[in-house]
Amino acid sequence: MKNLTKIFLILIWVNQLFGLFGILYIDFDLFLSLSPISLLFTFLIVIYSNIEFTYKSLGFVCIIIIVSMISEIIGVNFGLLFGSYYYGDNLGVSIFGVPIVIGLNWVILTISCGNISNYIFSRNKIFSIILGSFLMLLLDIIMEKVSANLDFWYFNDDNLLFNYVCWFFLGLINQYIYQNFINKKCIILSINIYISFIIFFTVLNIYEYV
Repeated sequence: MKNLTKIFLILIWVNQLFGLFGILYIDFDLFLSLSPISLLFTFLIVIYSNIEFTYKSLGFVCIIIIVSMISEIIGVNFGLLFGSYYYGDNLGVSIFGVPIVIGLNWVILTISCGNISNYIFSRNKIFSIILGSFLMLLLDIIMEKVSANLDFWYFNDDNLLFNYVCWFFLGLINQYIYQNFINKKCIILSINIYISFIIFFTVLNIYEYV
């Protein structure tokens, strides 16, 4: 299992760094169009490493996906959540205007941030859930800066406070589900996935302003 974890660590960093290099120096449009494949790849690693293959665990993963997708669909089509926004084409096939991989991305972030916060506050579930949601929000704030340039998603107004508030509360819901009903956790992969996401979007942010 330790060898498999090492392999997953290598694959995670190769996936992120090669994608970043390709976007910046090889073919911007081509590599961005591969984003759904990259997210699916990361999702499968996260699921295999953190989820027991039981009906209960897989069922709660599906609940996280469904809750997240419904929230996003409401947001995109009615503007009642996250503000007024819409998705571009680089995230692939959509359902009612929301790319399917967005549901997978919510799972990736929920599990990765939940594992980190659970490691820090292993004896206090409430603090762990809150910290997990804050870690998710931090990454969202970094992503928002370049989302339009990557043709991921676009906001119709510049005030993103409502978006961040909704993100935080949806994060709380997902963290509650994950940390209370799914037990298997792989902290080392979660830390590396989170850091790799931070580096990926931070570099793209810097690149935009150079």
